[in-house]
Amino acid sequence: FGGARGGGRGGFGGGNRNFDEGPPDTVIAVGKYLHCCEGEMVIDASLEKVPYFNAPIYNKDKTQIGKVEEIMGPIHDYMFSMKTVDGVKAESFKKGDEVYINPMKLLPLERFTNPGPSGGARGGGARGRGAPRGRGAPRGGGFRGGGGRGGGGGERG
Repeated sequence: FGGARGGGRGGFGGGNRNFDEGPPDTVIAVGKYLHCCEGEMVIDASLEKVPYFNAPIYNKDKTQIGKVEEIMGPIHDYMFSMKTVDGVKAESFKKGDEVYINPMKLLPLERFTNPGPSGGARGGGARGRGAPRGRGAPRGGGFRGGGGRGGGGGERG
């Protein structure tokens, strides 16, 4: 029904971002298992850097055991939950078991603590994203072919 609307979103990566990369050359300890919560593992992070969301998590043999699900807690003492892959049960781990990550799947803490210059690479200057562009006359075109304020934005249904 929707035609082209909603199809092919987020084409920045140029392909399937969830492909299996295989085990990394090196892994580093990212934290220790605390407990199981709703079928997911809760990990007490031991690194200054923060893992990417959905970053693969490994055991010491470089076998993938799960992916980062959520990051929680204070910024300098955070934890994260890990959704296990098929065949791995969170209950099979003991408190204190170490888990590992590919060091290329970590972000520096400064990404979250230092907000950087106004505008940056995204958005537009002091306006930010999504702010009004001023009070000029309504123009045609634009998002989904809409005709400005109250203009016909295509078929709805």
